[in-house]
Amino acid sequence: MAWLLAAWLGLGVSLLAQQPGAPLTFDALHKQVSVRFGQTNVVVHFSVTNTSPAPVVIRDVTLSCGCSVASLPAQPWNLPPGAQGQLTITTDLRGKRGSLVKTAIVQASTGTRVLTYQVDIQEPATPEERARNQTLAKADRQAVFRGDCTRCHVEPAKGKLGRELFTAACGICHAAEHRASMVPDLRTLRPPPNRANWERWITHGKPDTLMPAFAGKAGGPLTEDQVRSLVELLAGTSPGP
Repeated sequence: MAWLLAAWLGLGVSLLAQQPGAPLTFDALHKQVSVRFGQTNVVVHFSVTNTSPAPVVIRDVTLSCGCSVASLPAQPWNLPPGAQGQLTITTDLRGKRGSLVKTAIVQASTGTRVLTYQVDIQEPATPEERARNQTLAKADRQAVFRGDCTRCHVEPAKGKLGRELFTAACGICHAAEHRASMVPDLRTLRPPPNRANWERWITHGKPDTLMPAFAGKAGGPLTEDQVRSLVELLAGTSPGP
């Protein structure tokens, strides 16, 4: 029923947003994200633009539960005509599973606007599924990006960069509690790989291992910006995993 509620809410607020003259325009009024089981939190961003000829003040954001926290550039947040910014909502996922539907009521000087987002928590793979996936990967490393495997290896990585992307796309294998013996812990590699190695492995995969090519140009799911953000993270030019 969660998806039905999300669809109903999303339709309702979308129709509201289409009314002419709405002073605040959001990049979306309903968002849906997927995360792997065991991820402790999820961050959802809503971009907003003041499309009216007068200033608008966002005074507060009321959330549907205490497990979520909203962050604004300032409070109250003054948006001059044409100004753009981002509302960030962080939701604690500890102890949760399945699909969660959350709402955020934006209280502005021009009225209120309801935003919704759905978080789909992917169920952990069973030992039988992990064994089957490893067999498929040995025959074709890119198999992890097709079929049922996409729910763990593709969907959670969409739209993420840097540390958040590492957790979704890399940590599921390299930082997993029950990591396969042939999968290395990237934090303990000695000597530490240099930037060129990280870029080559992430882009094209690693021969004679289960490591697939993650770059879109090599048949993987990641954009050039996503690959670059991982290389910077792992090479130490941004905070490490």
